[in-house]
Amino acid sequence: MNEYAEFDFHLHTLWSYDATTPVDEYFRLAQENHVKTIAITDHHTIDAWEEVKAAGKKYPDVSYIAGAELTVTTPYGAMDLVCLNMPDKPAGDLAEVLNSYHIWQRESGSAYSRYLTQGGFTFTDKDRYELIARYREPRCMALQGTTHVQAGMLIDYMVNEKHYFRDRAEFWGFIRKHDMPLYPDHAEVVPAVKKAGGLVFLAHPVNYFLKNDLNRMDELRELLQLDGIECAHSEVPGELTPFYREYCEKHKLLSSAGSDCHSLPGQPYCFCPDCKFGRVPADPKWREEIAERVKIFNA
Repeated sequence: MNEYAEFDFHLHTLWSYDATTPVDEYFRLAQENHVKTIAITDHHTIDAWEEVKAAGKKYPDVSYIAGAELTVTTPYGAMDLVCLNMPDKPAGDLAEVLNSYHIWQRESGSAYSRYLTQGGFTFTDKDRYELIARYREPRCMALQGTTHVQAGMLIDYMVNEKHYFRDRAEFWGFIRKHDMPLYPDHAEVVPAVKKAGGLVFLAHPVNYFLKNDLNRMDELRELLQLDGIECAHSEVPGELTPFYREYCEKHKLLSSAGSDCHSLPGQPYCFCPDCKFGRVPADPKWREEIAERVKIFNA
């Protein structure tokens, strides 16, 4: 029995600020393990798109959907949205939104450097650049600038390498005393995505939904104009997957599934090791339902 799902609609490549997997590797793994369809959903960007199209030509048996994971500010805090069916050449409002994410990533990184320096710790923009360069590709940094650092790596640097803080709790306690740049607002992001033909799914919804609070689920469904829910994910307990699926069916929402893979075993920096490519309980029926609403390349 194949332990891989037929699809994986939540994948991060080295174009995400906190991931290291080359685009080609996902296509290769998909072909080798009979994963029919994948979606590259990098954080805050579709900068991988040209490489995705090139990989699609190299592995024509693997179909794919254009996507992105966009984190938005809401009245309930920051929330992650997996957006599928993104245009390959964004224009208008969506282009402005994606540019705002580029700006946010740079400003967020600068805020870390600024507040830490003001607090008496040496972490200049140059220090941050050199830390990011340990795991990020130069071409990604050239396009996106000096962003914030992957959280685990930043904490290891602050606690174990520089000994600025005793532990991660002390580090985050320091950071939370300062005002960090807010993610773009849901009221700007969601309409721009939907206007461009994108579908909006709430990613890894357990905490956002307060596990299974129907009132919260209804509130977020309306607030975020959800087209669907990521019913299966490494953070979603098995007993909640059918609960979320039933909710989707009741409200005519799509159900999605994704591993949220960031890195692969054996890579020099392996982030989110529990998120394993294609290892997610994805019902093939969900893939067919989504396929009716999106453009699938190589189909």
